[in-house]
Amino acid sequence: MKYLLSLFLVTLIVIPYASALPIINEATPQVPQEYQELYSTLKTSLDSFSANLTASSPSEVGSLILGAELLPANSNRGEALLASDTMKSVTLYLDRLKELGVSGVTFPVGYPLYTPSFPRYSDYVQFYKDVVQEVRKRGMVVEIESSVLFANSPFSPITFDYSKLTFQKFEAQRKQMISAIIQDLQPDYLDLGSEPGTQYALTGYSEFNSPDSYTAYVNYILDGLNRGSTKLGAGSGTWNGPEYVENLAGDSNLDFIALHVYPVVGPCLQRILTFANIARQHGKRVVMDEAWLYKVGTLKTTSIAANTDIFRNDAFSFWAPLDQEFLASMVTAAKTAGIDYISPFWSTLFFSYIDYDSTTAALSYGDVTVALNRAASQNILNDQFSSTGLFYKQLAIGYSTSIVASNLSSTQSTTTSFTAWKSMGVGFMLLVVLGVGAAAVVAVIFARRR
Repeated sequence: MKYLLSLFLVTLIVIPYASALPIINEATPQVPQEYQELYSTLKTSLDSFSANLTASSPSEVGSLILGAELLPANSNRGEALLASDTMKSVTLYLDRLKELGVSGVTFPVGYPLYTPSFPRYSDYVQFYKDVVQEVRKRGMVVEIESSVLFANSPFSPITFDYSKLTFQKFEAQRKQMISAIIQDLQPDYLDLGSEPGTQYALTGYSEFNSPDSYTAYVNYILDGLNRGSTKLGAGSGTWNGPEYVENLAGDSNLDFIALHVYPVVGPCLQRILTFANIARQHGKRVVMDEAWLYKVGTLKTTSIAANTDIFRNDAFSFWAPLDQEFLASMVTAAKTAGIDYISPFWSTLFFSYIDYDSTTAALSYGDVTVALNRAASQNILNDQFSSTGLFYKQLAIGYSTSIVASNLSSTQSTTTSFTAWKSMGVGFMLLVVLGVGAAAVVAVIFARRR
């Protein structure tokens, strides 16, 4: 056991899934008073969107692939990826996702990590070749996001000085990088970037801050590129207006438009359908390669780049019913809008939450992450699994989303009971990414968000 608990940096400790595991009869945690208004606001938004979806007809475009984020392969981890036990983590994580019925995985390979001048470049190339090989062994779809790393932030140990690099040099290196990823890794889908505002915040390049110049940048990368069998895309978060999607769909030869979905207030959820419709009008496919319920009740800005005060909320177990309603809504929206592929980002929470109490309420984001990892590890050893993980399993194996939607819409209170989910066979399932290194390194795996 000591060996299992001390694998270097980030290790997956896994208990094989048993289909006959008993349901844990555990009441839904009470929503803390200070979160009740926010909880109610988010639930109202989700309920309203679900009602609109129920009134819509499913699209006949393609079939939906349910994926998940492959967190141990997140390029923001930097040299932690090259630790001797990391591939064990990757393969075990893949096995657990496969048991949940997940058919594809998403992971970022960000600039400048996959460029020849980056330290240990050849080692990263080999690492990602090995990752793709493991994914293919399991018959799963490979979707790579290739934007920029969260360098110079609390979410990555990597530093990089963009002020010494002209945008022209940057985009030339990005084109070379995309070509190398296609040649080396041959992903099924390759997203060139779906958060222009976040890229602007991280790099300072004003070209990301305009739909016209961003589309010109994407077209520069696409020009003359040998795509092979890889489908190429780019897009926008639904917290932005439609301008980026309109330009990319109408003025590029991308194969797909990529959507990121986090806030659920205001017009954000309806934009899933709007953006998908714009893409289809221009003959483009659609993927939703990042999505999770963002715990804010108002949309104060068009940018929701990394905010640890908000992200720490995701770990608390009282959010599980809303996380599940969000996932059900995303699957139904994807089927309604004819989306090819969806990939929830916080796959960690398929495996564990922590309870909110007087002790955990006062923890910093880094300490919450450590507590989440510790709780998840214990659940692994006890064969206990996250309700949200098995809820997603029901969706992934083709469980009727109309039944899910019916149960969700019939819930009257803001503290939804787990009873309905348990009657569908939703128990507790857990897989853990255990951080035993520095808190900042642990945060890399769990915190790469907006």
